[in-house]
This record gives sequence, structure tokens and C-alpha cells, in this order.
Amino acid sequence: MSLDLNLVALGNALQRLAESLSYDASQPLVVDASIQRFEFCIELTWKTLKKALAAEGIEANTPRECMSQAYAAHWLADETVWLSMLKDRNLTSHTYKEALAVEIYSRLPGHLAAMQSLYQVLLARGGQP
Repeated sequence: MSLDLNLVALGNALQRLAESLSYDASQPLVVDASIQRFEFCIELTWKTLKKALAAEGIEANTPRECMSQAYAAHWLADETVWLSMLKDRNLTSHTYKEALAVEIYSRLPGHLAAMQSLYQVLLARGGQP
């Protein structure tokens, strides 16, 4: 998949995450769906970053490497936010624990804002949605 196709998919995934966050979080299904959409978004984000970095001649092969290289390139404002997102992504396999699911859900608006900001940076660098 080309960088432009990744950006289209990422833009759509971010819109769907934003949509899920607009629903009533007292419903467990909303929390679960939002976390699932976050998982899609973070996966698409790091894979899109990998392609964007490669286009700049920067090799990064793991999510953490992609985040670190993007931060070094000044594409990310705060690396710790992104490392927190990766940690949450790794914890999502344990969301059958309701308290953990609610805790991760509470951080999703901030995660969404960071991903939307990066999406805009990538578009400004010449990507086509």
C-alpha cells in the first residue's frame, strides 16, 4: 500500500475513532468499540510513519523506532505521549478487565488528538488523503 493510500485509510480510521468517542461511554459496547478503533488507528499510524520515514531515507522497523525517528524529525510534539499510546495498545489485550478498559478509554481523546496532529503534519509534507 502506498503512502497516499495509507493516509486515506488513516484519515478514515481517525474519523471513525472520533465518531465512537462521541457516544455514551456508560455503555460497555461503546468503550470496547472505541478501544478497537484505537487499535486500528495506532497500527495504521505506525505503518504510515514507517512509509513516510522511508520516503525520507530513514529506516525504522518497529512501532517504537518509528515513533522515535518521527520525534527526531520533529513530526511529533511529545515522544512520551506516543510511547504512552504504544503502552496502551499493548494493554488492550487485557480490556476484559473493566477497570483497565475504562482507564484506557479515558486516555483516547488525547491519543486521538496526537494522531490527528501527526496526520496533519504528514499531509502538509505532501501526502494526499
